[in-house]
Amino acid sequence: MKIADIITQVSCKYGAPMGRDNIGTQPVTITSGNNCRIVKKNQTKVYEKKVHLDSGGYDAGGAYWGIGKPLMVRFTKDLSYIEFYRTN
Repeated sequence: MKIADIITQVSCKYGAPMGRDNIGTQPVTITSGNNCRIVKKNQTKVYEKKVHLDSGGYDAGGAYWGIGKPLMVRFTKDLSYIEFYRTN
């Protein structure tokens, strides 16, 4: 899964959109092992990546997030769940 599958190009016809929509709800996943990285067979794994923002606060697709704490995204492989959030 590439971050480009999540951070797609947005229409800036009327200016850059403020952020992006979250999609779905986070699945309940029970993990085990070192750093809780082992997911049981019948459960959905949730991935997490940092979203790169340029010096103006825009992501690679053109959505505006502003400057501040790092922007992260949680998602499932099938993209039925996508959640953007700032770290503390």
